[in-house]
Amino acid sequence: MNKINKSDELINVNKELAFQKEEKKKRAAELIIANKELLFQNEEKEKRAEELVIANKELVFQNEEKEKRAAELVIANKELVFQNEEKEKRAAELVIANKELVFQNEEKEKRAAELVIANKELVFQNEEKEKRAAELVIANRELVFQNEEKEKRAAELIIANKELVFQNEEREKRDEELIIANKELVFQNQEKEKRAAELVIANKELVFQNKQKEKMTADLIQRNKDLEQFTYIISHNLRAPVANIIGLSYRLQQVDLADDIKKQIAGGLSTSVKKLDEVIRDLNDILKVRQKVDESKQLINLTQFASDIHLSIEKMIENENAVIVWNFSEVDEILTIKSYLHSIFYNLISNSLKYRQPGIPPAIEIRSQKLNNKIILLFKDNGLGIDLRNLSDHVFGLYKRFHTDRAEGKGIGLYMVKTQVESMGGKISISSEVNKGTEFKIEFET
Repeated sequence: MNKINKSDELINVNKELAFQKEEKKKRAAELIIANKELLFQNEEKEKRAEELVIANKELVFQNEEKEKRAAELVIANKELVFQNEEKEKRAAELVIANKELVFQNEEKEKRAAELVIANKELVFQNEEKEKRAAELVIANRELVFQNEEKEKRAAELIIANKELVFQNEEREKRDEELIIANKELVFQNQEKEKRAAELVIANKELVFQNKQKEKMTADLIQRNKDLEQFTYIISHNLRAPVANIIGLSYRLQQVDLADDIKKQIAGGLSTSVKKLDEVIRDLNDILKVRQKVDESKQLINLTQFASDIHLSIEKMIENENAVIVWNFSEVDEILTIKSYLHSIFYNLISNSLKYRQPGIPPAIEIRSQKLNNKIILLFKDNGLGIDLRNLSDHVFGLYKRFHTDRAEGKGIGLYMVKTQVESMGGKISISSEVNKGTEFKIEFET
């Protein structure tokens, strides 16, 4: 039995040892997991520490920014305090001025009341004099008995007369003071009116000067643009024929040239000279328009004017099977330079006829409007149109041509139209859509 018990105890001990080993393994595994968790937490702490460092730097930066803003706020507050103090000073000055005005009005009322009282006193004294005169009559009857009373009353009359004279003098002084005060008030009102009138004149002058500056600025900008275009013409349109002439002249100087070559050179020289002369003529026409307008303006009846132009180009209109409709019911008369207006109408109508859509009869509409003290002329057609997205800056340029395959031209017509419109103090704009038509809008100040 003892051996069996010992054997069972050994088995139990072995089981206990095996259980403890397994527990140790579990604890070892848990320790490994705990160590990994601790390592992970340490890494997380380091990351958070780095984030805290970055956050602290950001906080320091924000604090510096706040201090800057606080300093700016302090300066702004000081400025506000200064402005409030200035406002308070002005308010105090206004209060003092108002008090002074109230005081002066009260003084005037007092003087007026004193005058009323003095007048009543004078009436009363006159009544007293009459009473005393009656008493004197009675006193004469009782002269012997009332000599002493008469002397007393005579003395009282002397004092009353002196008082009356004094009061009259005081009243005259107050009247003079009132007259002086009224004159001063009238003078101050006149001065205020003069200053107000001067301010109105100064404001009008300032507005006029600003408008003049704007006009001068716009004129300078336009002159710079014109100068750039003229520079381009001189460097390209003039340079090309001149270079051809120089080259052909040099070629002519060569000896032993065949007659047919000489004829070709002569023809080239003639073409280049004509081209040079054409460019110079164009420049001369442009400069004439740009110079001071000497031709006087005249009142033009637009309906009759359009009829005359229609008659002058009737053959061209018939050849193109075109229809021109005009409506000047809103504005039928305009004060302008007739030759310039004729050139504008002719160029715009000619362009509409030249750049018509194939197979569609040209339809041109011309009408007038009056809007915001402006006279507006509108020219609308159903022609080829222009792609303004890419060409809006070149429409009114010198020697700029569009649809070169449709019609001949030098590219000077729209430039001349714009130049003539601006020379008369107006402005021109364009709206257009490809294959739908074009509309020109001309505005003149009334």
